Amino acid sequence: MKGGEKMTKKRLIYAVLSGAASLAFALAPAMAATASNETTGADSDNDASVDIDNDVNIFQDNNLDVDNHIHIDSDTGNNSANENTGDGSVSTGNAGAGVSVSTSGNSNSLSMSGNGGGDLSASNETTGADSDNEAEVEVENDVDVTQLNDADVDNCVHIDAETGDNSADENTGDGSVETGDADVEVSIESDLNENELEIDGLGGGELSASNSETGADSENEAEVEIDNDVEILQDNDLDVDNHLWIDAETGDNSADENTGDGSVETGDAEVDVEIATSGNSNDAEVDASMDEDFEASNETTGADSDNEAEVEVENDVDVTQKNDSDVDNDGDVDADSGDNSSDENTGDGEVDAGDSDVEVEISTEVNSNSLD
Repeated sequence: MKGGEKMTKKRLIYAVLSGAASLAFALAPAMAATASNETTGADSDNDASVDIDNDVNIFQDNNLDVDNHIHIDSDTGNNSANENTGDGSVSTGNAGAGVSVSTSGNSNSLSMSGNGGGDLSASNETTGADSDNEAEVEVENDVDVTQLNDADVDNCVHIDAETGDNSADENTGDGSVETGDADVEVSIESDLNENELEIDGLGGGELSASNSETGADSENEAEVEIDNDVEILQDNDLDVDNHLWIDAETGDNSADENTGDGSVETGDAEVDVEIATSGNSNDAEVDASMDEDFEASNETTGADSDNEAEVEVENDVDVTQKNDSDVDNDGDVDADSGDNSSDENTGDGEVDAGDSDVEVEISTEVNSNSLD
């Protein structure tokens, strides 16, 4: 290589993997439903009912297996200018390696709304004597949601960036070695396993059941019933292994046994490593509140009648959130600008070594559950 000529080698690898499943729907559209019996005869059996039954079973499952194996050798060193009658001179360029690995995926999102806020009514009006009358509005939601994520990520990075291991020995004139810098930058980011669930308004709207002007000796029942059975399982399993082997070297140079001067000047050896791992997040929001009015009534009942008016709301909510994380960060970093020699020269011997800097930042933030 000619004196003063610089050569730079730099490699960049960038990998991205992402996946998501998203689902949004309503259990029933906004609507109004009415059931009624009017002016019924004596000894009649009358039933007016509005019945909404939603049975929902949702299964969201992601399985992710990522293996990134990266080997980089960036080398401008291992040069010699030995045993020349005149001067011997080696000047190397820079050796750079850049690796960026980003892995994201395994995301489940579910948004579910209730019955759309519609008005539901059931009524029996002006019923006959000795009649049996029932007016009923019933809303039943059975919701079973399972969100599962399983991620296995293995990142193996092996980098050798070298400008050293040069020699300018046993020359009749001067022996000179000047190396470039050896720079390594590694960024590894893993963001995996997120479950988000929102269930809103299981049973909204205005619900009413009534019996009006019932006959003598009649049996009357008005009932509004809401039954919500919600079972939620959010489960994440995360296994991340980051293995790093990094060698950045500008040293191990010699300018020995020259008749003239011997001089070694090395560049800097710098390593910057950043590893961030995040994941295993569960967020569930279940709103089963009743913002509207419910009414059950019997009005103007007959003699010797048996009357019942009832509003019943039953919510059974079972939420399970589980996270399991195994994160292993294993690294071997060597940044070296030393191990140089300028010995046994007839003239002066000089060694000027560059800086050796290593910066490692590791961040791990996993396993979060949120329930509202």
